[in-house]
Amino acid sequence: MQICYSNDPKEVFSLIFCFPCKKDFDEFYYYASEEILHLQHNNSLIDILNATEARIALFKKSSAPKTFSFRKFFIAFGFTLAFLNSTNIFAAAGDTITSIATINYAIGGVPGAGNASASFVEDRRVNFLVAEFNGAAAVPVISNMNNAVMQFTVTNTGNTVHDFLLAAVNTSPNPFVTPVDNFDPLAGSVQVFVESGVTPGYQLAEDTAVFIDELPVNASRVVYVIADMPVQNIGDVAALALIAQVAEGGAVNVEGAVINADNSGNISPAGLFSNGSTSTPAGSSNTVPDSPLTMETVFNDPAALNPEDVSTTGVQDIAANGQHSDAAAYQVMSPVSILKTVTVIDTLGGNEPHPGATLRYRLEVSVSGNTQVDNLLVTDLIPANTTYTDGSMLLNGVAQSDANDAPADYSRAIDILNKPVLSIEVDLSQGGAVSVAPGVTNVIIFEVTID
Repeated sequence: MQICYSNDPKEVFSLIFCFPCKKDFDEFYYYASEEILHLQHNNSLIDILNATEARIALFKKSSAPKTFSFRKFFIAFGFTLAFLNSTNIFAAAGDTITSIATINYAIGGVPGAGNASASFVEDRRVNFLVAEFNGAAAVPVISNMNNAVMQFTVTNTGNTVHDFLLAAVNTSPNPFVTPVDNFDPLAGSVQVFVESGVTPGYQLAEDTAVFIDELPVNASRVVYVIADMPVQNIGDVAALALIAQVAEGGAVNVEGAVINADNSGNISPAGLFSNGSTSTPAGSSNTVPDSPLTMETVFNDPAALNPEDVSTTGVQDIAANGQHSDAAAYQVMSPVSILKTVTVIDTLGGNEPHPGATLRYRLEVSVSGNTQVDNLLVTDLIPANTTYTDGSMLLNGVAQSDANDAPADYSRAIDILNKPVLSIEVDLSQGGAVSVAPGVTNVIIFEVTID
């Protein structure tokens, strides 16, 4: 005999009762299952035990003076409760979820059956996250730089497709603590664009959308904040926050109407989005009694983590307001770093720097941040009291000629034709034809001999 509770197709649990006596089973089953049939699907096991034990009082009375405990029966006779959970944590907004309970029994050998059902419409759960996407570090920029790029992601963790309106605002303090936030980008230069998916990284001609269009559940989009830098000193920091505001989905390539209130009294503040082209009013508090037959909107977006993660009010974003934000920062610095090491190889195979020994120099040139670097030229003077070893230059493991023979390669020894060689030079931008991408490290090796 079995009682089945079904929230098809998401949840099923079964209660299997084992009785040594069929008559006792029939009587007990009738009273216990009648109660279980009326329990809501989200009741805890303790609720089921309490309600069922109370419900079978007639069984206990009819069995007097015997004392019966449902909990003891649960332990002694192996009452089995199995919960099978769906891998889809949240049902889609507007889905009708129906719970069906069925019962089979026998009284005096005559079988019987019954069922009951309950349905409700899944509410629209608004939840999403904004996160900086710059390697958890400030974006390196240079003084008086145009179109400096920082990156964010916006992820839809709700249960339906949404558009998201976007705004970037100055904020403080520095999300990376030090140095302190002490300047803002040039007024009017801060803009927001969405990655098109055509070419990774910000592309002026491709990434032109100013809002996120039709973001599916559990999907993310990369968002770029672009700004121009004033003249600043090395180490100066400008903090900015990206704010996302939920909007209606459903129309491709059309900016959805703002959703600035839910049905539980929560509202969004007013804001200016889409690079100033969309102004949204503050929401009006609207409390609608929950109904199982209608889809309500529920703001479930989390509060921001830090004071610099602001909403359009200019103060730290709060939970359940239809907005979320995260902060990042620009820092004025050299985006290019160079590391130089030397290895000594003496004439006896050791590492003693005596006359005739070889010094092998290794230069590692790296570009950080998320901005490409142009016109990157590396020059290294040959040390005094040493002589350059002809043909010893390597770039990323590839032999380079000493002659000025571009475009065969873009390295040379100066002055190889009128020795001694004074320096080596490697043009990583290949005469201005290419930009050096962030995250790339170029390795240059050359050798000299101690005189």
